[in-house]
Amino acid sequence: MSQSSLHKTLVASLCNFLTAGAIVAGGSGLSLWEKYLGLAGNDLGWLNSLSANGAGAAVGALLGGFLADKYGRRNVFTYNTLVYMFGVLLTCTASSFAQLMLGFVVTGIAAGISVPSSWTYICECSGTDNRGRNIALSQLAWGFGPAFVLLFSSLMAPGGQMFDWVVSVADDFGVRSNHTNAVNVYASRIVFATLFVISFITWILQRRLEPSDEWLQQKNTIDRSKNLFNTVKVITSGKYRITLFMLINMYLTWNIVASLMGFFQQHIYETAGNLSNLVASQFMIGQWFLTCVLTLVGAFYIDKFEHRKLLVGFLSFGCLAWLMLILLGIDDMPSLYIITFLWAAQAGVSVQLFFALWGVELFPFIYRATAIGFMFFIVRIFSAIANFIFSALISGENVAHGDTFLESEGSSIFMLLLLIVSGYIGWKFAPETRGKTMSQISDERYGEDHTKEHYGE
Repeated sequence: MSQSSLHKTLVASLCNFLTAGAIVAGGSGLSLWEKYLGLAGNDLGWLNSLSANGAGAAVGALLGGFLADKYGRRNVFTYNTLVYMFGVLLTCTASSFAQLMLGFVVTGIAAGISVPSSWTYICECSGTDNRGRNIALSQLAWGFGPAFVLLFSSLMAPGGQMFDWVVSVADDFGVRSNHTNAVNVYASRIVFATLFVISFITWILQRRLEPSDEWLQQKNTIDRSKNLFNTVKVITSGKYRITLFMLINMYLTWNIVASLMGFFQQHIYETAGNLSNLVASQFMIGQWFLTCVLTLVGAFYIDKFEHRKLLVGFLSFGCLAWLMLILLGIDDMPSLYIITFLWAAQAGVSVQLFFALWGVELFPFIYRATAIGFMFFIVRIFSAIANFIFSALISGENVAHGDTFLESEGSSIFMLLLLIVSGYIGWKFAPETRGKTMSQISDERYGEDHTKEHYGE
């Protein structure tokens, strides 16, 4: 029996769950590993920059996109799940900084490899009337990963409701309760062990997936002698350059804000909002689950409305959140609730959703995964640089007084302007692609002979 596009979407979307889950799992357990291994600030910086939240995912996406165009989308993300399993297993069992670093790097690269291959596969398995829905469902998995990991981590963290069980597990492995740091780090070990089990189940399910019809029809047109450099040279020149430039800038301006919020939002709530660590964590968990609900609802309406209007409409919620930070601050609980809701709403049908959709739709079959992998690589690298700069700006004495750079009016205005620029680019330059096949979109944008042109036929 032929598999439905919904079935293929749900199984392939587990890649997004694992990718986003790895990002949050690494961050949520970092302080536990720091104390257990006696890590310095530079060690933590390297772990963050080379992980699934940094250069590891960026390099993985670039490599994964190219491999998906040469050897098949399903093949790449299915075999890559084995690499992901190896990475989380290394992290789960780490007893030294070197092993922990290797685990973070391998997991990060694997997380990046799965992004272009799974997004491309989902779009190619979808019809003209459900492509937006299926990409939205894949983004739902991206939101559910952090929601699940944050909730699970908070339950098992020292003082959490499941911490007594964590202590018993550590004891089973011969770690006595008087070795506090060695016991506490088992909370993070169990999170990564859980990701290992989920990734193993994912691998079993993905092995049974059928290739997309478009891959089966066009795989013989692929010239596998082309290397990564040649392919990147093609997509960054000529007819493809404008599309690439538009999507990178639309995604980058949003992603800088989103990644900074992902990393610093809880810190802002604890300092400027005067919340305890526990209450701030509860806000973050609630925000992610609300985002998931809104994404699920949006998935069943996205193909009925003009995509550019949806992008601007949901992005306006994010703009309102930063406007509230500028005008009212977050000194009281009502403001905190409103800002949390607004930021969750913008993430419900986010710019990343449309980047994933348009990034696949707007490039021809032979360059599709490489293009989105290259764009993801560029955006992640620049976002990592931005994170490094802002991390430096919030360090020092100002942090102790709760007067961080991100809480200043000037920085809030800058973040607001980035979101406005992202929305403007999407509104002004993104085409309307609903109801069209991806082959039709490529023919309209680049001409019917675009494939022959670059293969010299």
